Amino acid sequence: MIPQTTELTHPQADGLRGLDAPEAAALVCAGQPCPAPLRAAAARAEILLVQVTPTDRVEPTDQLDGHGAVTISHTGPSPFYASDIDLVLRSNGVRTLYVCGDPVAGMRLAYDAQRKGYRAVLVRAGNAPADVLGLRMPQISQAELTGQLAGTAPGARNWHEAVKAERMARPFAARLEPTRTALLMIDVLNDFCAEDGVIAKTKAAMPRVTEALPRIRTLLEGARAAGAHVLHVQAIYGPMFRGQGSPYRYPSTQTREGAVWCASAADITGAAPAFDPTMVEVCREGTWGADFVEGMGPVDGETVIRKHRYSAYLDTALDAELRRRGIETVVLAGVTTNCCVESTARDLAMSDYDTVIAEDCVAVKDLVLPLHDASIEQIRTYFGIVTPSDRILDAWH
Repeated sequence: MIPQTTELTHPQADGLRGLDAPEAAALVCAGQPCPAPLRAAAARAEILLVQVTPTDRVEPTDQLDGHGAVTISHTGPSPFYASDIDLVLRSNGVRTLYVCGDPVAGMRLAYDAQRKGYRAVLVRAGNAPADVLGLRMPQISQAELTGQLAGTAPGARNWHEAVKAERMARPFAARLEPTRTALLMIDVLNDFCAEDGVIAKTKAAMPRVTEALPRIRTLLEGARAAGAHVLHVQAIYGPMFRGQGSPYRYPSTQTREGAVWCASAADITGAAPAFDPTMVEVCREGTWGADFVEGMGPVDGETVIRKHRYSAYLDTALDAELRRRGIETVVLAGVTTNCCVESTARDLAMSDYDTVIAEDCVAVKDLVLPLHDASIEQIRTYFGIVTPSDRILDAWH
């Protein structure tokens, strides 16, 4: 996650124009050492300095070079995706990167950073705009950036320990500020929740799912009224996306419900079993079962996230959409607690989003009720706040 920054007003040194939002800026040098004048100006302005260097090691390394400076190694052609730079940047509240150094490495890093939701500005050596292979990329000259850094007074920065500590200890109501909060509706779909859905047709009792639906609806209406952004997760499974980790039901004598729900968990001996695909896979593309429960689907301005595994975070646009909107906190509601809700909560928390579970708005079928209880305790202990939906609504209003 890229935390929303607080706008700060700093006195400008020597009448020069300073950087916009310096508290959330970083100078990133890719492939080559940072020019000395630029490095010195960044240090005086207390701008986080990140040096990214290639390495032949299998595992990239990070090295703290001093106050506000870090060296990160990368192991592949992309200095962004083959390093820990995203982890370092989001951990330190960076939103804008000024990228200098080797032109090719810098362009790759800036392009990938933009795709991840950062604002990336290429720093060119001369005054003439650099050719970036036809990509529309903001640019600034080294001389102009050095001048802006000289005009930026030192002050509180998101990478400062005191600032980070204050943000990490925000009270519950502050975390739920609607403009920086999203409600994530997980798999509120017919196959999982409706009487005629695939799960109900297996004769599994699911009163807790049915009872949760009105509370989920109330939470949805409250999020809309408060102005929090709503994202609807839609599971889409079937042959195109079928793999070891996709939901696909295999019989088992080792589980409470007599089945496992992906090939990775299937301990098969003898001939592989054959099933009717309409019964072993839920939420097939284009079916009624994959549609949202009536009255619980998206309205204009809301986002649909299609997923093909349990987690709504993996292989989806969720992270990019949350970053684009400046979202810091994600409230989760939907089904099932022990599977898609917990999988998503884990990924969000480990990506530095404040994660909140509306406890009375998540549910499972009765057969696996102990797994619901275990998931709630697991999330509450390690990954996020678990609290009744009324408390969330009170914070929003």
